[in-house]
Amino acid sequence: MNFRFMRCAIVALVGFGALSSVSAPSHAESLKDSISGLLKNHQRIQAARADVASASEGVQVARKAYLPTLDITTFYGFEEQRKDNADNTHMPTRELDFKVTQLMYDFGSTASGKEQAELAVSQAEAVLSATEQGLILESISAHLGLISAFEILNFAKGSEANIKRQTELEDARVQRGSGFSTDVLQAKAQLAGAQARRVQAEGALHQARYRYQAVFGVLPEKVAGLKKPRVPLDLLPGSMEDAVDMALKTSKQLEVTQIVSDVARAQTKKSRADGLFPVINLIGENKYKQDVGGTEGFKGEQIIRVEATYSFNIFGSSLNTIEASKHAYLASASRVMDAKSIVAEQVRASWQQLQTSRENAQFLRNQANIASEFLELARKERRLGRRSLIDVLAGETALINASSDAAAAESSISTAAFTLLGVMGNLGIDAIQ
Repeated sequence: MNFRFMRCAIVALVGFGALSSVSAPSHAESLKDSISGLLKNHQRIQAARADVASASEGVQVARKAYLPTLDITTFYGFEEQRKDNADNTHMPTRELDFKVTQLMYDFGSTASGKEQAELAVSQAEAVLSATEQGLILESISAHLGLISAFEILNFAKGSEANIKRQTELEDARVQRGSGFSTDVLQAKAQLAGAQARRVQAEGALHQARYRYQAVFGVLPEKVAGLKKPRVPLDLLPGSMEDAVDMALKTSKQLEVTQIVSDVARAQTKKSRADGLFPVINLIGENKYKQDVGGTEGFKGEQIIRVEATYSFNIFGSSLNTIEASKHAYLASASRVMDAKSIVAEQVRASWQQLQTSRENAQFLRNQANIASEFLELARKERRLGRRSLIDVLAGETALINASSDAAAAESSISTAAFTLLGVMGNLGIDAIQ
């Protein structure tokens, strides 16, 4: 009865893994809450939000380039003048100047700078979204990895207990004179292998715990209470090519690459405006002078003028700057095309991985069920003397391997589905149910 109970327990655990991957509303909510907390407090998210805030301030700086600037200059010194036809002067001098400069036209340089600043905000926001989606996927993977490691350890412990009991039964037969010592040695050898698998499973569980703690900051009170979130198959497109088309529109990786190209294009326009055209400003000045220019007393000056400033390196360095920016833009455009190919490849690979995981899990569940039925019959036949011990032990090994593989395959379905959403750029907190 104990053997039968253990067999049923193992099969039930495999079946439970399948069910929990389809529906686990109570824990899915707590998992969602945990990830929501990470999205608020994680250092990576805070850093990405700080980048957005920094870029937003850059937009304000770029916009205010259209507004007038005030320069205040003052000095105090000593002036001496020697004149041929007049008396020499020797006196302290001081002056206070106010200068207001208003940009009138710069042939698109300031507009291009403003465009670059706004694109920097869009880029920072896209990076923030990509960081959030990456953290969500990382959290789900750590969560599923811990559940899978715990299930595999339970299978290993169950197999070890069964083989240990079988060893004790064979030893008792030898003591009664109805068994063979070679059977006992076979059982002990199989037990040593089962113990090794259990130790490996314990090590894998520790690693999964460390990973979970690294992501969430804490360990769950009971790993046995963790449930798998529902596989978000309803959020996926109906075909691989539909997934590729959607990813080319919503991929955060592609969005960031495209924005980088747009920034390079704006820089090309700015380099052209700065290198080939003047800057036209409206300037107003108000000067207060005391004992300046060898003349005693106070003097005030008010000036308003339109001023054009044109700076051009006589050896044509501005032309080199323009060409450099053009080539940088062409390089970024090529990277956009390459990124599209990479995203399409990632989507197809993720789609295929999901399909493979689903089919693989189905076959492995079937294999575990068959291995369980074989082991039950082998034990009965062993008690009747119609089956060798090696068959029973081999069946035990086959069951633990099939059960462990089935548990891992169940987790891989969820991981593959969420990974596909992430590659497409559509992995949000609402995908966790």
